Amino acid sequence: MSMQYKIYKEPELKDPYMIVGLPGIGYVAKLSADYLVKELRAELFEEMYSSSFPPYVIIKKDGTVELLKNEFYYWKDGESKKDLIIFTGNVQPVSPEGQYEVANEVLDRAEKFKVKKLFAMGAYVTGRPVEKPKVYGVATAPELVEEIKRYEVSSMDSGSISGTNGLVFGLAKLRGIQSVCLLSETPGYMDASGHTLADAKSAQALLKVLGKLLDLKIEMEPLEKEARLTEKFVQEIEELERQTEEMRRTTAPPPPPKDIYF
Repeated sequence: MSMQYKIYKEPELKDPYMIVGLPGIGYVAKLSADYLVKELRAELFEEMYSSSFPPYVIIKKDGTVELLKNEFYYWKDGESKKDLIIFTGNVQPVSPEGQYEVANEVLDRAEKFKVKKLFAMGAYVTGRPVEKPKVYGVATAPELVEEIKRYEVSSMDSGSISGTNGLVFGLAKLRGIQSVCLLSETPGYMDASGHTLADAKSAQALLKVLGKLLDLKIEMEPLEKEARLTEKFVQEIEELERQTEEMRRTTAPPPPPKDIYF
């Protein structure tokens, strides 16, 4: 596997926090990271390309193409008390080896910029409708678990976290980097072609918690509008499933009698 980098600048950051959000189920982490980049007007400072990314390019609106990539953004607050690095992108590696490679590249940047704490984001798939998404959390140390529980985060005592979003969190522990992984509930619905549906409602719940943890003021109105559209679409899916199940029951042939004699 090979990696290529495009570096735009070397930001000067003071004890930054790092936020990791790549595409996954419901695009929860990706939506959250992209929304932060947009609302905070974070600046791109590095792009990362890997041969472990899927082999295709994206066609843009202007007729040009671009390779799949991951990106590092930075944001400095007015008083430099909570500088941020936001890692996101339009893809995850397709192989386990690629996921380890990318995760370690992310952590190399975390060590380079002396990241104070890392927050990985992801989805907690319920497989059922969610009216008010809960946010679950795990951490690399017991004291961090207690800290996040003070912000309406439900702790977990079993299960696993797959993908680069979870792996970077786990590998951070080996490097002694304080880390938290936040997982927001999502039904995990997919469209007819098998693609996961973006869940803005779940991303909104996650960002509210992250905002409290980092003492960030995040304007939620644009995301709330997307969340309402998501909720309406999910309700339409649920109604379609209900109608399909009702039709299946009413059109099914009657069961044969228990005793049949020839």
